[in-house]
Amino acid sequence: MISIKHIVCIALASFICIFIATATVTNGDYKAIAYDLSVGFILSAIFYWIVVYLPESNRKKIVHSGLKKQYDSFRSSCIGNFLILSDSQSYPHKDALLDQEEFKRYFKNRNEKDEIRWDAVANGLQANEFYLREIVYELRMLNDEIRFIRSTLNIKDIEVYEFLGRLSREIVRMESTTQNYDDIKSFCRFLWEIFTGWSWVGGYSKTNRIQEMLGRAK
Repeated sequence: MISIKHIVCIALASFICIFIATATVTNGDYKAIAYDLSVGFILSAIFYWIVVYLPESNRKKIVHSGLKKQYDSFRSSCIGNFLILSDSQSYPHKDALLDQEEFKRYFKNRNEKDEIRWDAVANGLQANEFYLREIVYELRMLNDEIRFIRSTLNIKDIEVYEFLGRLSREIVRMESTTQNYDDIKSFCRFLWEIFTGWSWVGGYSKTNRIQEMLGRAK
């Protein structure tokens, strides 16, 4: 897509060309010059719109939609695993856990075995490598989409670009998680931050920070 800077340069160059054309014309037929230039500009604009702008705009929408779907899929898949690990498979409102407040409330409470559900998730990940690898796989798929959108889209919002970069690097670090106690502790803390909006700087966020940033990645 042409940036504002390039548009200004093209407009300036166009005005210079018009000035030279009108200053050097010999027969004084300025109407013909104006007509030819107007037709040229209109045809060029139509050509740009059809050949460049529309395909690029559609491509951006597809890429952005793919990232959003991958993020939603990541959350849904992980929540399904969390419910299994915390012996809460019978919970009927799985989609409600996509809300940060409901997720925090539910997994801070105790299951039928009188375990705090999030502690049960951590213990389950440490004991069962299958579910650990499943969640790492979902993180890796999400990171692939983040990397793709950062390299494909011309993200002008520097805050969004840097945020996605930090998230990507953190996911890479989590991909090497083992069943070691300290690894699982760090891994679960990272997941808790994602699903509840927690941060050491501002505490619990009222909005889904990641979802907000993905929405601005255009």
